[in-house]
Amino acid sequence: MQYIEVSSKTVQEVVNSIKEIAPKYSFGVQHIHNLKETLTSKGKVLNEDCQVIDICNPNVAEVFLNEDISLSSIMPCKIAVYTNDNETNITLNSLVQLVDDINPELIELAQRAQEELLKIIEEAK
Repeated sequence: MQYIEVSSKTVQEVVNSIKEIAPKYSFGVQHIHNLKETLTSKGKVLNEDCQVIDICNPNVAEVFLNEDISLSSIMPCKIAVYTNDNETNITLNSLVQLVDDINPELIELAQRAQEELLKIIEEAK
């Protein structure tokens, strides 16, 4: 499942809001990938703005990784912010589904983390 929210803000405004709001929910922004800039630097064209935010809660990461290091393949969580048909979209893939595919025993923690991520998105939009 993918959660999609529409925002009246620009991509950069949403990204800036997420950076500002995330610590309130014990999440940190680790990196921001500006896909349009990256492709442009390689002589390629991306018609839409698109930034992908690597975001992580260290408390959740500690439990996930110590319980099942293979969960590292889905970490950090990613929030994509992009334009599509002149709208700014904010998307998050279901952390619960991703964790369920790897280690169903950790679904409750994934659910709590996902709820916090959705709060960040809701507040940032």
